[in-house]
Amino acid sequence: MFNVSRSTGLYVFLFCSGLLLTSQARAFDLNGAWATGADQCSKVFVKKGDKISFAQFSEEFGGGFVADGNDVRSKTARCTIMSRKETGDIIDFQAACTSEIMATSTNLRLKILDANSVSRIFTDPALAGMELTFYRCSM
Repeated sequence: MFNVSRSTGLYVFLFCSGLLLTSQARAFDLNGAWATGADQCSKVFVKKGDKISFAQFSEEFGGGFVADGNDVRSKTARCTIMSRKETGDIIDFQAACTSEIMATSTNLRLKILDANSVSRIFTDPALAGMELTFYRCSM
């Protein structure tokens, strides 16, 4: 049939493997601080060392959230991401969240707008059509 040398076969194998590895989907990097206004980052967040915290009156400037791995926190709540499914430009999360007065399991949906902005899509029928856009803050 075909007489292919070992080195040629190895090159073909490595080339095809490289194509497969580079074509795999990469998860969107949500880590970092996100504010509802790109120009509001310094009013919403403060950085002390390597820790990002919320400014004293951050909610007056639209607020935001900080994502670190599977932990997501706002000024009033903390969530742990239990599962994440990324389909195209949509990310669906199942999260366990707590605040000072309650704990709940919730579904969150984000639409990736670009590398530095996402839009939360509210899935509750009472809030149908409502979205809230967040912008990545460089801290």
